[in-house]
Amino acid sequence: MTVPNTKGFVGGFNVAKELMKQLGEQRADYGRGVFYDPEFKAGLKQAGISARETPAAFLGSYAARLGGDIVTDETRRAYWRLNHPLAIADAVMERVVDPKDRLGPYGRGIVGLAAIQPAVALTGAYDPLNISELGRPAGYKQNVPNPEDPTQTQEPATELFQRFFQGRTGRPLAYEKAKEEIPELTKQRYANYMNFLYNDPGPVGRATLGLIKVTPENLQGNPEARILGYPVSIPSVTALAGGVTGARLAAQSAPSVTTVVQPSLFPGEKAQVTRNMSRRTPSVLRGLAGGAIGSAAGAVVGVLTNQAIAAAGNAMNKLPTQQEYQNISPGRI
Repeated sequence: MTVPNTKGFVGGFNVAKELMKQLGEQRADYGRGVFYDPEFKAGLKQAGISARETPAAFLGSYAARLGGDIVTDETRRAYWRLNHPLAIADAVMERVVDPKDRLGPYGRGIVGLAAIQPAVALTGAYDPLNISELGRPAGYKQNVPNPEDPTQTQEPATELFQRFFQGRTGRPLAYEKAKEEIPELTKQRYANYMNFLYNDPGPVGRATLGLIKVTPENLQGNPEARILGYPVSIPSVTALAGGVTGARLAAQSAPSVTTVVQPSLFPGEKAQVTRNMSRRTPSVLRGLAGGAIGSAAGAVVGVLTNQAIAAAGNAMNKLPTQQEYQNISPGRI
């Protein structure tokens, strides 16, 4: 590996970027992560970067390595493999968007930020806007709750690990507390959802030995599936489908422009310039944009589907209002 500069934090960061690029081209597997990557460690040693002799460059190199791990889900993927819905989403992303492995693992990971992460946020496993409570979703306790206030955690590190690595949401709050956060929550819906979670898995759950469970109403009143305990919603599925489709269409449509300059044979005349358009290696930037647009469109479709299902359910279960009761004649009762 050619090393232009290994001095300081920035030098180490740049060396790591080049090293990760080369390693990504050499291997297509995700069997490495920031905590275990012997090839990366050997590359740093070859470049003369070590914690003892060049601490600033060492920190810079591992800052880049951590960034690469995050965008490609390497550590989480090694933990999950294919026993988690998000690992399955990554596999779909890999096979559909970049089947010939032309983007490389890090380019594919960057595209996945737009194509997959919106779907993850829509699953309901965590609330990306509730940063002060480490992503705790509305209506749920922390995974490691404080006995005096279950919306707070006693162990932040464990909380983050369980939420983002294991996909745990914590148990639902007591009804009165949950209703404060979800005003439309009813006692019947709360009771049905608790029964779904802890007692009766339903026909799908019984058929799959509890691996997959489905309920028509979660705490928010929307349909929800639980795959290996991880929540999956209709908007998350449609956002994923839209994101992956958009990323593929955009990434594969990037043109390559070849400019040909033909000098003139006559003095004083300008050279002729022609440009030829052809397809080339998929574009990361186009894939990123396509994934973002596709996932946004898919999310809208999913939200509208939820609203349509809720409206249909309300129409079926609607009782007459007091005014309607008064308008009914005694002979029609």
